[in-house]
Amino acid sequence: MTRELQGTGTLLRLALKRDRIRLPIWVVAIGFLLAGGGQELAQVFSSAEERQVRATIMSQPSGVFMGGPGYGLDNYTVGAMMANEYTLFIVVAVAIMALQTAVRHTRGEESAGRIELLRSTRVGRHAAPAAATLMLIVIAALIALVSAGSMFTLDLPAQDSWAFGAGIGVQVLVFGAVGLLCAQLSSSPRSAVGLGLAVLGVAVVVRGVGDIMEPRGSWLSWFSPIAWSMQTRAFVDLRWWPLVLAVGLALLITLAAMTLQSRRDLDAGLLPQRSGRAHAAGHLRGPLSLGFRLTRTSNLTWLIALILLAVTYGSLAPAMRDSFADLPAAYQTLLGGSDQAVQGYLDLAMTTMACGTAALAVALASRLRGEETDARTELTLSLPIARLRWLLSWWVLSFVISAVVLLLSTLVLAAITDAVISVAAIYSGLLLAWATYLPALALFSSIAVLFYALSPRFTVLAWVPVLFVLVVAIMGSLLNLPMWLANLSPFQHVAHLASDSPADVAALTLVSSAALVATALAVAAFRHRDIPTD
Repeated sequence: MTRELQGTGTLLRLALKRDRIRLPIWVVAIGFLLAGGGQELAQVFSSAEERQVRATIMSQPSGVFMGGPGYGLDNYTVGAMMANEYTLFIVVAVAIMALQTAVRHTRGEESAGRIELLRSTRVGRHAAPAAATLMLIVIAALIALVSAGSMFTLDLPAQDSWAFGAGIGVQVLVFGAVGLLCAQLSSSPRSAVGLGLAVLGVAVVVRGVGDIMEPRGSWLSWFSPIAWSMQTRAFVDLRWWPLVLAVGLALLITLAAMTLQSRRDLDAGLLPQRSGRAHAAGHLRGPLSLGFRLTRTSNLTWLIALILLAVTYGSLAPAMRDSFADLPAAYQTLLGGSDQAVQGYLDLAMTTMACGTAALAVALASRLRGEETDARTELTLSLPIARLRWLLSWWVLSFVISAVVLLLSTLVLAAITDAVISVAAIYSGLLLAWATYLPALALFSSIAVLFYALSPRFTVLAWVPVLFVLVVAIMGSLLNLPMWLANLSPFQHVAHLASDSPADVAALTLVSSAALVATALAVAAFRHRDIPTD
């Protein structure tokens, strides 16, 4: 075993050096969101009466699904608000980060050929996953410290703050271990990350549905590791033992990943791969069709995830209407009636799905970097295919796929909602909203293509606008962002069911123009740089 782990320390130092920029950004961002969001919650809901009104909303099915099981709603303190309203959002973020980190330093290194080179020296078979595990432990500790420290800035109890931070930190271990396991099953980094994201999606849905079934969570909730962090009941009735389940699960999954690695060949996955044809079909002999073929599995995964989200939102619409009568009179006046409250709920559902498809658009356009680093771009351009056609084919793929996925999700949302509740002009209203999201999707695709055209290293920066619109859409009201800053999000100018005013045509025209300019700049930049580039 000592020989199998030889070189672990060296690989750990290498991994930390490679992520010396990425890791601090994640940790600082999480600390900023928790500390800043907590301060805004404390200011906006400064009195006990205001917090109880907020608790009434969070006790509804939609609030439970997007928040938590609802501990402390009878005495809604700032600590209980943080535990209920921020845990899921932060856990999903750190889970995605952990999945990508685990795959990046295991399956990603194998696919790039570096593991084979390293193992030709005095580096053991299990050194790479062991180094990745140690790195995940370091990340989990840092995130736990920052999360707990953010709670200290709110003058919350120290022990509960440590439990809150530890609950977020253990999710790094759990989903990092899931990433290690998926790296053994899949034969490529993309499929490994896709499989891990599917596991994360199932965990989110199981936790949400389980908590809706019964107050404080049902038996189904316990099948999701995300629920274990919420079941610590931080700032309400603290208990530590659910975190032991998370640590135990992470250990078991890590050991399973180590065992499976001993039973496969280097750079091969355990899941069987179907043999391809000797010659491509006629409809696959072009850059656009090639891109669609390479991304069809991930596209289907995104589609299924967003359709499930649409089904969940649509099925909860009657509960949203029924709960309107339980709200205080002031909130009923503010929402403008039960019908308008349901329409606002559907607008939120559309925004959430649009954030998902914006991420899909950037993910698809960012595949250009992988195509170049894997030498397929150089090989493709050696054929009679112009650079302009190659680049724009991926832009078209990114925009069209994301638009179609959002369209299908919108239709499912309208159909499910119409089947369980009567909403005026739901199909026409939601389809109009979908159409007004298209300029934003085009802009996200163009930004990602532009960053790639400038340099493959810049491609990761395309995720910054997606993170921005996500924060504005979900947390903008809580963070009390200035209007000029919120209006920078293209999602602020779309059509809404709950508003009589139409979409901001001038703003959407500006967004479309920005997409065209970004695409033109991308074409100009791509024409004048070498391929491959370092």
